[in-house]
Amino acid sequence: MVSGMHRRLRLELGLRRIRIALLAVLLHVLHTAIAHAAPDPHEAQAARYRVDLLTMGPGDALPTRGGHAALAACELLADGRELCIVYNYGDANFDESWLEFRFVFGHVKGFLSIVGNVYDAAELYGQLQNRDVWRQRLALDDAQARLVAERLAWQALPGNREYAFHHLDATCTTGIRELLDEVLDGQLAAQLGGHPEPWTIRDYQQLVFDELVIIGPLADAAFGRRHDGPIDQYFALLWPWKMREYLQDVRVPDPAGGDALVPLAGPPELLAERQGPPAIADRNRYSWWISGLGAGLVLVGAVLLRRRNAVPSRVAGWWLLAWSLPIGSLGLVLTILSVGSSVPELRDNELVLSTVATDLLLSRPAIAWVRGRTTVPRWLRTYAKVRLGVVGLAVGARGVGLFVQQPWVLPVASLVCGLSLWWALRPARA
Repeated sequence: MVSGMHRRLRLELGLRRIRIALLAVLLHVLHTAIAHAAPDPHEAQAARYRVDLLTMGPGDALPTRGGHAALAACELLADGRELCIVYNYGDANFDESWLEFRFVFGHVKGFLSIVGNVYDAAELYGQLQNRDVWRQRLALDDAQARLVAERLAWQALPGNREYAFHHLDATCTTGIRELLDEVLDGQLAAQLGGHPEPWTIRDYQQLVFDELVIIGPLADAAFGRRHDGPIDQYFALLWPWKMREYLQDVRVPDPAGGDALVPLAGPPELLAERQGPPAIADRNRYSWWISGLGAGLVLVGAVLLRRRNAVPSRVAGWWLLAWSLPIGSLGLVLTILSVGSSVPELRDNELVLSTVATDLLLSRPAIAWVRGRTTVPRWLRTYAKVRLGVVGLAVGARGVGLFVQQPWVLPVASLVCGLSLWWALRPARA
């Protein structure tokens, strides 16, 4: 039944994309025809433009949990009608095979698309995706609004619309942020750039991965130190709900001609409301729970093995496999990303020194112990000392501020595992 619903939803979205593509072609033809037609001086005086900001709340599907934003460019016709076109900077081929792998290696293409009118946007994001949809009027004068509409129409053309997607620097919101800042002569950066944002990128990242037990901790491990640096409110416009809030703090000249400055974005108007509980509610804490609990169990196991003096045993083998295999596998993945990914946030990762890929070598003596062998390889004790020293230096660098990557429980948990290995392998006193 669920798969049938998904097929119907995908069919509906596919048909909608076809209709929108045809609408985009028709609008482009009309725009070109109007641009080359002889201007009517009376109509030119009456025609005006307005730009609305649309922000969408998180949805249930993973690509929608970060929210969304779009711009509606509206031409106010002389007869009182409004011709509104909604432009979406954050479109991509979400049905593309191996999309996740293309993302981690920096090969995802985004593009600016036309959603339709405001009603189409509210239906698509509100009804079909079950998300909140807000609209805010932007206080742009007619010349600024006209410029935004012209830029969007040009950027939506097939030869201009594609860009290299980046989860921080090239998204649905960064395109809006940069376009508005350009039209407003840098006022967004000037007014919001000097105000520090209390949250870091990782804080927002953990919010997006709320209640995702596996993906949340994997994201914490994969994304490096840039996610923990300070950011300002201008950068925080990356998140649609902050854009909805902070653009109300930006002051611009009154487009109606008043002397006082007015908020750039008006109060939000709810166009569609999500049904059911919110998709995200709190920051994901599973990295702390999993790492802390796992490290504690490893340490307890080492103490028990030490008391029994039974390191070369089947129990010791399972104990060693239980933590060295996942840590080594994670370290191997992070090493591959550090070498092969073109995404800086995946390359510059401090955990490479803590979740070491060489822990996979520990599976060899562990399997031998599980099979009943009782010898401890000489290299294993040397490895335990070296590993403890390397991870200890990484944790120390974090303690003195040279390393900043969070959550700090991840390298500390790896240090506990190394300490446990060294402790369990210490020769018994005579």
